[in-house]
Amino acid sequence: MKTLIVAGILSITIIAGSTAGIVAYNACNYDELTGNYLYDGNKVAAHGTMDSAMECALMGMLPDIVIDRLGVFGAAEEVYQADRIKELNSEVKQKNKE
Repeated sequence: MKTLIVAGILSITIIAGSTAGIVAYNACNYDELTGNYLYDGNKVAAHGTMDSAMECALMGMLPDIVIDRLGVFGAAEEVYQADRIKELNSEVKQKNKE
């Protein structure tokens, strides 16, 4: 799990440092209103995974409704990972505003 967080931070550093500024994947698959995870075009899941949340956080696009529930029912390791994902999302959102 910690490897995922380190990889995410490394990835965002690389993306932020890129002069091209092109990201091949530019959409978060969570619905902004419901927090449902959308996949395979038209399929809906009530929740995504920590990996899908990390993908959105790397772009600063994790919806508030997902942030509010991320890690709520997890054990200590999942809560820790959720907190790091939330922090990353916040940092990237701030950088995107600049």
